[in-house]
Amino acid sequence: MKAFATLLGGLILLFHAAFGAQAATRDGKRVALVIGNSKYVNAVALPNPANDARLIASTLRNAGFEVIEGVDQDNAGMHSLISKFTEESYNADLAVIYYAGHGMQVDGRNYLIPVDAELTSPAYLKTRTVQIDEFMTAPLPACAPAGCRGRRRG
Repeated sequence: MKAFATLLGGLILLFHAAFGAQAATRDGKRVALVIGNSKYVNAVALPNPANDARLIASTLRNAGFEVIEGVDQDNAGMHSLISKFTEESYNADLAVIYYAGHGMQVDGRNYLIPVDAELTSPAYLKTRTVQIDEFMTAPLPACAPAGCRGRRRG
């Protein structure tokens, strides 16, 4: 039940981001990163993330977003998608990130787990996962207050 409530809450926020911001960014650039990892090599497979990601990607495309999408991404694939998203969202008016799959929090830091991650050593956490801060802290271009309408992080 808790997982369903979390999913429902996430979907409500996603639809608000996609459609609620539509008036403010009707002519603006909107970019989304969507990743759904289901088929893990070294962890329990998850039945829903790939399908959820496809549905969310389709919904965002229909709402006018440029979608950077990946399903069952290994470490290199996830980093490649994040790099592309960072480049494409640099001058976007609205950027959205959706991830479904395994993740973990260690010492207050959040990590997304690629499908090929083998976490048999603490050191692997830094080299075989994606730390969320890696793409949440991508710099936004500087702009005058009048030119920053609608530019938000988060």
